[in-house]
Amino acid sequence: MAAFSSARSPRLVFLSAGVAFALLVLVYYVTSSGVWQATTTSYRGSVATTSSLPLSSPNPSLPPPDPSEGERILLAKQYLKHIARPSIPVAQPRVTLFGAQTWELPPLWEPQWKAGQRDGLCIMDLDNRLFNESGQIWGKKPMSWDRPEQVHGLSLGILNHWLYAKIHGYKYYYVDIDEFTDRRASWKKPVIMPELLKRHETCIFIDSDAVFTHLTIPFEWLMNYWSIDPEKHSLTLAIDPDLPWNKDKFNKTYVNTGFIVAQNNERTFEIMDEWRVCPDDGGRHPNCTDFKTADPGHVTDQGGFGTYIRYDYKENVKELSCDDANGFPESETECKGTFLRHLWTGKDTWIKRTVGEQIPGDLLQAFHEWFLREREEFWITEKELMESA
Repeated sequence: MAAFSSARSPRLVFLSAGVAFALLVLVYYVTSSGVWQATTTSYRGSVATTSSLPLSSPNPSLPPPDPSEGERILLAKQYLKHIARPSIPVAQPRVTLFGAQTWELPPLWEPQWKAGQRDGLCIMDLDNRLFNESGQIWGKKPMSWDRPEQVHGLSLGILNHWLYAKIHGYKYYYVDIDEFTDRRASWKKPVIMPELLKRHETCIFIDSDAVFTHLTIPFEWLMNYWSIDPEKHSLTLAIDPDLPWNKDKFNKTYVNTGFIVAQNNERTFEIMDEWRVCPDDGGRHPNCTDFKTADPGHVTDQGGFGTYIRYDYKENVKELSCDDANGFPESETECKGTFLRHLWTGKDTWIKRTVGEQIPGDLLQAFHEWFLREREEFWITEKELMESA
């Protein structure tokens, strides 16, 4: 037995060394190539709606994923599957939430949307602010309710828009817009919206301080509820509270341009073009230049649209009640934001409550991490958008 062991020992040593070397090579390959993170990244890959997510983030400021990120993404995925699933048919005559709140489609109105548009409908955020500080949407550390005082209210609004689009399969865009040299950046709406609308049937612009109130109600159902005609109603907006400072020169209450529903028809592009050039010198409405800049208490693009454009296209601009699509319950106005809340004040308080009730606990961090990992699917600069037109 001793002689046998002695004769085999060099071979065993050689085999052991070979196995050890192979293991070292395998470990090096796995850790260096990112395969070791497959458990984490597989959650992200399985939930992406339009393309597989890259192992390396397109945002160079993002830290590498922590080991528990995969668990949170799985939590978010289960939330979409079991809690916020789109279970309401878009032409359903009546919608009841939690057996308490009920809304019915107009009885004499034939629903114009019989099926969901999916990526035929787009939701867009347009902004030129960085929002890259701690607790903000592009910050290095994801937002978390463990640090509520650091959570940025407007960033929650952006996350709400992306999440609503993801629930219903809509296309979401975040456009990093450029500055104007002679007017407020809010005038970019009639510049950017037509470019995105060319690619879709319907597009929604929404301010970062406005949120979708009921995530499970599809937007097509709301358009049916509001009796929107996609051929006639090029633009749909909600009116502001009935207050003296919200009136145009004809004493009519402004519509709020922080929420705009645009339909892809020929007249829409005509209206957008007229709105875009309204504040230009020597234009059709000479006094529209008064709305170029935001002096204290002075509206800009909203003033130009409300004072001139909506009168030029009365038949094509539909106005919604502010109770339906503007304001919020704590505003102490008639505008409660039943379907869309616009928090003109309380941008770092009331908006947290609204979104916090939608995505409490670990869900906030989970969805923010998911949002950041999908950045390359929806983030685009104004220059890139215009060059692709």
